[in-house]
Amino acid sequence: MRLFLSKLFNMTESKFRPLFVGVALMMSVKVILVGCQTAPVRKQPVKASAAVQQDFKLARTAFDKGDSKKALARLKKIAASSPDSDLAADANMMMAQIFERDQQWNDALKTYLAVANSEVASAYEAEALLRAARINLRFSKFSEAADLTERVRKSASASAAQKLDADELRGEALLAENRVYDAVELYVSLVEKASDARRKEKYRIAAQDLLDTRLTEDEVERVSERSSFGFLRPTAKYRMGLTFADQRQLPKARAAFQDVIALAPGTELAERAAGFVSQIDSRSRVNSKTVGAVLPLSGKQQAQGYRALRGLQLGLGIYGPGKKQSGFRLAVIDSEGNPDIARRGLERLVVEDNAVAVVGGLLSRTASAEASKAQEFGIPAIMMGQRAGLTEIGDFIFRNALTSQMQAERLAAVSIESLGLKRFAILFPNDAYGTEFANFFWDAVRLRGGQVTASLPYDPKETDFRSHVQRLTGNFYVEDRADEYRLRYRQYLEKNPKRNARAGAISTEEILPPIVDFDAIFIPDSARAAGQIAPMLAANDVSGLRLLGTNLWNNPSFISRGQKYVEDAIIVDGLYTGDRSFQASQFVREYKEVFGEEPGMIEAQAYDSGLLLRQLIATGSSSRIELQEKLASVKGFPGAFGPLDMSATRELQRPISVLTVSGGKLQPFENPAPN
Repeated sequence: MRLFLSKLFNMTESKFRPLFVGVALMMSVKVILVGCQTAPVRKQPVKASAAVQQDFKLARTAFDKGDSKKALARLKKIAASSPDSDLAADANMMMAQIFERDQQWNDALKTYLAVANSEVASAYEAEALLRAARINLRFSKFSEAADLTERVRKSASASAAQKLDADELRGEALLAENRVYDAVELYVSLVEKASDARRKEKYRIAAQDLLDTRLTEDEVERVSERSSFGFLRPTAKYRMGLTFADQRQLPKARAAFQDVIALAPGTELAERAAGFVSQIDSRSRVNSKTVGAVLPLSGKQQAQGYRALRGLQLGLGIYGPGKKQSGFRLAVIDSEGNPDIARRGLERLVVEDNAVAVVGGLLSRTASAEASKAQEFGIPAIMMGQRAGLTEIGDFIFRNALTSQMQAERLAAVSIESLGLKRFAILFPNDAYGTEFANFFWDAVRLRGGQVTASLPYDPKETDFRSHVQRLTGNFYVEDRADEYRLRYRQYLEKNPKRNARAGAISTEEILPPIVDFDAIFIPDSARAAGQIAPMLAANDVSGLRLLGTNLWNNPSFISRGQKYVEDAIIVDGLYTGDRSFQASQFVREYKEVFGEEPGMIEAQAYDSGLLLRQLIATGSSSRIELQEKLASVKGFPGAFGPLDMSATRELQRPISVLTVSGGKLQPFENPAPN
């Protein structure tokens, strides 16, 4: 019978159901209550009269039909006139259900409490307490809800299921008060209490989810140290291992992962922990004279890879003039231009070669994979590619490259501060390269008080730029200048009354002059594209502009394609090989002596990277963490072509050459803005 009553008022049910207990049932309840020695002494209910039984029957019928008014009238009469009868509690419980259904929460709460606190014994005490607790919880009365659930847990008449329901409510109250640690502790204890497998799993999942998402690091550590948290400890230990690893506290991380293996042997979690132990052991073995390199030494980009390799060898002193060697070892992995191979290769450099640092990231498609793996292993990595966001991957990632942002900022500085230009147009290919440059240049111009008055993308495969130039100068959409066009058209006919029809239709360019509201135009594209755009500007009567370009224009084909139309163009690059200071530099002399050819920008970047690592290690940075700290604070390091400084974002800042086209030749630009 108790089981029936518990089901009748199960708090997890969302639907309200009518309450009715027959005379025979109530007699059974009386026997149970009388036999319970630990229950408080309460009066036993008396048998309801026939009239009361009839009223209750009618009330139940009204309740079933949804007629709350009639049902309440009869139920209130029973509760008031026969408070000691065996139907009084039934009447009050049904009334409370009606109040809940009608969202009369205060009345529902009072009625449930009346049942729970009645001087007359009732089989509904625990259920009434649970429902009252849930209403209090609904209105954020957490303390009151907790008190009521505690009464259920201590009640001798409450079933095991009701006591678990009370604990669940207490857990909800704790979470509502943000007492997450206490809630986790409660759910762990409920896993032991529950006999039902479904409930056990429910509590286990709840505790695990709270550990994963809401506990602070300090609380996770407390869970990991207390044996009472049982099944949660391996996960907590694993979390602590990850935290210590992120903080570079490798001995503590290793100990935490070893605890995971001991607490949960044979599990997937233990396997992952064992993997971290292996990595930590590998990290602790470092050969301070071994530097790793991940480069594309086969495939389409192998030429770039070998150029970087030669510069790196010279910088590390592996090859030098007079066959002098520094004693450093260079461990090289061919990435083949494949991110997966690059990732695995970097891991080999750490685990098998025990490299103290790595150099790589030359290709955009492999750079992120290399940087992520280097950060995971905590090994300083100098990336040489331009891929955006590389150094944001972590504090062990550095970059030595002439990035798009560096070039854009240098162009903006020279244009505004040296040339006095204020208004700019941007004509750029609609690809990753062009878009990135356009955005950085726009930001740099605005930062210096300039203005971008026009910006227009084009298809990277475009070869005819006539319409794009017309769009920039207001000659493409003639309808926008209709009045001006008609006026100028009449003036043109007056001046040319004998124009021969064979000359063809009068073009828009003959009638409307271009609107040029900019002083310079930035074109972040190849020398080929720029060589096609420059003559098209002149063909549309756009003259007197400065053309601004990236290091892609530092190429003899730029002038041969653009000819006189690229005169006075401004170009930025990391070096200018035609400069006498370039030929006279120690780096260039040594490179030619060792390899028999002239170096370029990639060789210079790799040389600086190798030389920087070599000198920092030689001065005592023998561990990866020490080397990482030294790299982050580099200032005024003598590079191949000038001093190098590490920025706060771990970007190696280098001198940037400014070139111009003068007399049909590339020349250093005189008096540029300071680097």
